[in-house]
Amino acid sequence: MFWFPLAATLCIAVALGFILPPLLRRTPTGAPTDDSANLAIHRDAVRELDADLTRGIISPDRHAEARRELEARVLEDLQPAASVQAAAGRQRALAGGIALVIPVIAVALYLTLGNPAALVPENRLGMTPEQAEDRRKMLDLTAKLAERMRQHPDDPTGWIMLARAYRSLERHADAARALGQAVELKPDDADLRSDYAEALVFANQGQMTPEAIEQSERALAIDAKQGKALALLGTAAFEIADYRRAITYFQRLLALVPPDTDFARAVQQGIGEARAALAAAEHPAVPGPGIGGRVELAAAMAAKAHPDDTVFVFARAAEGSRMPLAIQRRQVKDLPFTFKLDDSMGMGGGPALSATPAIVVVARISKAGGAQAVSGDLEGTSAVVKPGTHGLNLVIDHVVP
Repeated sequence: MFWFPLAATLCIAVALGFILPPLLRRTPTGAPTDDSANLAIHRDAVRELDADLTRGIISPDRHAEARRELEARVLEDLQPAASVQAAAGRQRALAGGIALVIPVIAVALYLTLGNPAALVPENRLGMTPEQAEDRRKMLDLTAKLAERMRQHPDDPTGWIMLARAYRSLERHADAARALGQAVELKPDDADLRSDYAEALVFANQGQMTPEAIEQSERALAIDAKQGKALALLGTAAFEIADYRRAITYFQRLLALVPPDTDFARAVQQGIGEARAALAAAEHPAVPGPGIGGRVELAAAMAAKAHPDDTVFVFARAAEGSRMPLAIQRRQVKDLPFTFKLDDSMGMGGGPALSATPAIVVVARISKAGGAQAVSGDLEGTSAVVKPGTHGLNLVIDHVVP
């Protein structure tokens, strides 16, 4: 945290700038500051008296009396000047004390009332001392590797290592730039191009970019079975509602992954969602009686949710199949929000919401982004209701075990 100490120092400097200049003036305005003028006048007056005595204009007694008067007057003139110099010395001492004391007091107050630990980046990230030490080592190694790559920019392996280091530090834009350098040196590496495409997505807050799509397509042109490129292109097609293309990419990906794995199930779920969206787009249902209400997040769950997490609100039959009858997708940052579910939001191929007599409405925050519940998701469930029910108040208040 470089800016906070700098800003605090500037504030103290500004405060001292208002306090010290008046104290550092050598004398108050209008006070005599030069004794030499008074002494010169005194000497001239004495010379005149001496000349008058020599010329016989005044008597010796009058001469002596006049000299005593002049000397007394000079002493009176010099005493205020001396007191002014003494006062000026005291003012300078006071200014020096203030210049020392104010910063000390400011630092002491911050150490007592503030949060000095927050000035350490690792503390703001909630790290343990061991994790903080590991991070500092990683930062040091990454900086050394970056310097090495500036000196040896023709080493693709070095750029790949640097990109991995940046990604571990969540510096996704830097990771993408490093992989871009590696791709220029190894343009025919499909895996490297797909990694570059993925890094571009991470650098864009998880959203596909035209360049990420281009790199994924070029990776597939090199290797038609490049799985990461298929996943990225399928996701990109789904986001622009090109569901047929999304299904094609996901099916090609499914053929490459081991069956009965979590990843295979996630791909199958993506295919199902794309097919349902395609069916809804090609054969929109005529909405029947719907269900509506409001979704909110319980205060106790707020720390467990990220603003960009996906929120699914869906209706399912109270008994029997757990396939959603209608589904709506939002994000945590939209909470609280109102919802309405009807037949037009159905998955296709199943019973209609309006024809199901007993319904449960579920609101789920998905940590993985899929509609299927996994351990750690946050959820809220309504009581059993009928089609046509409105004004539901759905609270996401528990964690899926």
